[in-house]
Amino acid sequence: MLKITENIISGIIDHAKKDSPIEACGYLAEKEGVIIHQYRMKNADASDIHFSLDPEEQFDAVRDIRAKGFKLAAAYHSHPTTPARPSKEDIRLAYDPDISYVIVSLSDGSETLKSFKIRNNYVEPEKIEIVQDQQEGFRNGLKQIAKSRSEDENHTDLKASISDRIRRSQKTESGLVRFYEIPPTFEAEIDELEAQIQRFNEGEIPARELKARRVPFGVYAQRTKGTYMVRVRVPGGCVTPFQLNTVAGLSDRYGNGSIHITTRQGLQIHDVVLKNIVEVIRQLNEVGLATRGGGGNTVRNITASWNAGISEDEVFDVTPYALSLTSRLIAEPDSWLVPRKYKISFANSADDNAGATFNDLGFIAHVKNGAKGFRVYVAGGMGLKPQVAHLLHDFIPADQTYMVAKAVKQLFSKYGNRRNKHTARLRFLRNKLGRDKFVELYHQELEELKKQPVEPFIVANMDNEPAPSIPIEPVEIRSPDFDLWKHRFVRKQRQPGLYSVLIPVLLGDLSSEYAIELADFLINFGENVLRCTTQQNLNIRNIPGDYLGNVYQVVVAISDMSTGPEFMANCIACTGANTCTLGICLSQGALQAIFRKLKKSDLNLDEISDLKLHISGCPDTCGLHSTADIGFHGKAARKNQIMYPAYNIVAGSVTKDGHSRLARKIDMISARDLPDFVAELLNHYLNKKDKYASFVHYIDDCGEADIRTICDKYRDIPNFDDDKKYYFDWGAKEVFSVVGMGIGECSAGLFDLINVDRDLIKKLREERKSFADSSKIDEALYKMTFSSSRMLLIARGIEAQSDREVFNTFDKHFIEAGLVDKRFKKLITVARNRDFEQLRNMEHQVHELTTAMEALYESMNDSLRFPSEKEKQIDESDMRDRTAGNDQEVFRDYRGVACPMNFVKVKLDLAMMTTGQTLKVLLDDGEPIENVPRSVADEGHEIVEQKKTDDYWAVLIRKG
Repeated sequence: MLKITENIISGIIDHAKKDSPIEACGYLAEKEGVIIHQYRMKNADASDIHFSLDPEEQFDAVRDIRAKGFKLAAAYHSHPTTPARPSKEDIRLAYDPDISYVIVSLSDGSETLKSFKIRNNYVEPEKIEIVQDQQEGFRNGLKQIAKSRSEDENHTDLKASISDRIRRSQKTESGLVRFYEIPPTFEAEIDELEAQIQRFNEGEIPARELKARRVPFGVYAQRTKGTYMVRVRVPGGCVTPFQLNTVAGLSDRYGNGSIHITTRQGLQIHDVVLKNIVEVIRQLNEVGLATRGGGGNTVRNITASWNAGISEDEVFDVTPYALSLTSRLIAEPDSWLVPRKYKISFANSADDNAGATFNDLGFIAHVKNGAKGFRVYVAGGMGLKPQVAHLLHDFIPADQTYMVAKAVKQLFSKYGNRRNKHTARLRFLRNKLGRDKFVELYHQELEELKKQPVEPFIVANMDNEPAPSIPIEPVEIRSPDFDLWKHRFVRKQRQPGLYSVLIPVLLGDLSSEYAIELADFLINFGENVLRCTTQQNLNIRNIPGDYLGNVYQVVVAISDMSTGPEFMANCIACTGANTCTLGICLSQGALQAIFRKLKKSDLNLDEISDLKLHISGCPDTCGLHSTADIGFHGKAARKNQIMYPAYNIVAGSVTKDGHSRLARKIDMISARDLPDFVAELLNHYLNKKDKYASFVHYIDDCGEADIRTICDKYRDIPNFDDDKKYYFDWGAKEVFSVVGMGIGECSAGLFDLINVDRDLIKKLREERKSFADSSKIDEALYKMTFSSSRMLLIARGIEAQSDREVFNTFDKHFIEAGLVDKRFKKLITVARNRDFEQLRNMEHQVHELTTAMEALYESMNDSLRFPSEKEKQIDESDMRDRTAGNDQEVFRDYRGVACPMNFVKVKLDLAMMTTGQTLKVLLDDGEPIENVPRSVADEGHEIVEQKKTDDYWAVLIRKG
């Protein structure tokens, strides 16, 4: 009898489907009598007639099976068009009588899997027993947790109930550790997303409505049409070996076969097709990982110092605070409806290695009079127009952490700019209000919260101790390479006898195969053993010194960078134009070109192990270039009207409590010359390093001048015909172009949803004129009333789940609130009751309601308030320069007009002008200035000048 776990059977069938109509093949390994690992291989003949295992892959698989202490149990292959039974070819190829032969058939659309023993040309069918896998055990554990939660409701001791819940969130009754608690509503939300995808597939809803639903789930469209990225919430970078194994397995089955570590310590699975999105999210949920909040206008992944809990220099361990705050905030419905992303970070010391001073809200560990607490920073952030955060509290007691985060969230929700995403971040709200007003409103929210019955903020201590027993023998290694590796990547923990190890991950991308190998190894050392870092690396902890040899053998096998200098581990490159719709340059290709150049140099990179080099593919700071010692962000430059890839150079950032500052722009360099530039700059610094306490001191003294001098050498690039390499980006096969850039999706949500209803109303009003059939008229009038009622609910923070709830909440929040005339109350009652005969008699009121709601929409201000609502208006200075340069120049101010509408307006303006006449337009920073001039130029007009003033751009266009 062959015992196989259900997930292995699913894996075999999936492999068969992926390779069909070619036969798929591979090996199966068992441990303790159960097949638990699958080795996928290539069909060496690429034949749809029979399978032939590649000899080299066979050797590697058998070697790996033996090294892991597994047993080779079976070979498997598929029959795309014939039944699951051995063919003559199968019998001839069978060479080992001691292993089984598993065959899966996809014949006639079925999925039949059978096992056989083949000895001396004799075939003996073999029974298959499906045994319970770890995930099934976890499902049973979830049922027990749900039962425990219902029992908790009867507890009178609220504080004890919360503490118990925290302990359960770290370890379930099934033995599975999870670091944060996913709210029970998440499963229903997944069902809703599944229904939305089904409706989209059936043509019932447009793509943008689905986008508004999927993006807050952490599901982003990629450049390759039909593929998506799924972002996984990993607060503080805390992930267990079992969870890592699951994420890697899902990527192997549904994605591109690798996992990506983000600069916010999260994990991403790429190249998932739409039909598999929900299955991926569900399986992540089963192991205690959520995707909700991975994108959109939501509370994002909360980051924390990767070395929290083990650092010899920390104030105290901040990880439990990041985890507990995550559990509290993601359980609150308004966490998914903030004006823009809300990012929070915790640092364990003044060194701020978590970037708390660059987040919307940052907590830095501090002790006052023997009590734990935090210095609190607010309104910082990356992206376009990055900004250092401002001190909000010099000290708060640690138990006030949730109250502060909640008050800031409520302030953001009430006053944030929901209309223009380019000025929607919390830092822009503070800039608009001014320090005093912002702080005043914040304290109002905080005081209101203190008057309400709020659950205490309780955290559970985390143990950073060795596993009670380690089921593998220590490996002793004595070699110079091992000693050098320890010097570069191994650090003592504050726990005696324990060590942490940095695993550099090139570009943050780790293959699923290597991730699974690492997870299988780390499970020997417990569950609290792994962190994702903000440098897109992995750090393992709680390793006894005797086992460093074991760790060394594993990490050098999965990470080539573990044999190189630590400096390279501190280099970051965002995905850039490889997958991102906003990417301009191939930033990852540029970083790898830099690495190749440095490896050929004789520079002593171990002397600059703490220097940070970051690259972003566009002005957005996904690559954190603004917080780097030396940073670059991609741009399109021109020579003789031909575009070439280039980078702006920034340098001199400081990250430290009370002293943080952003890197400043210094110069620019072509992408082709970037590796040479980096090598020369590092050489300059190394020659002068002894004179300076740090790289930033060097930049402030003479480094900026050195950068300009080096750039002067590369200022004049060759013409296209003289050297075409300059016009190709690193790793590109085609001449550089910005074709393929799209509109970012981070702000998907509010106005996408509003416009879905607005467009439908407009469409139905037009179609109604031609309807004669009473059923069609009834349907049109009902949908017009429904969409009018739902259209602006999102502006009140409401997402109704049913038609009846839409009408009820519209009545309460718009009619009863005085925003809409009370004469429509009867119409809403008729529609809610589906009284179609009476609805036909009230058709004129239906049209009046649609007109009223459109007018109400047009009257909304930036904070989604309406004129009739009493609120204190914030005065803003009018900085618009409305003076035209000459009689021939037309002036338009399109600040606040989002893409692509700003381009449409510019295009209409140009259509009314004569050739040679000039148009001056004001555009917002960000997508407008990136997209509009490019689109105008593509239509044959000339961009005469682009000039930035404060936070907007003046663009002069000559009509072609």
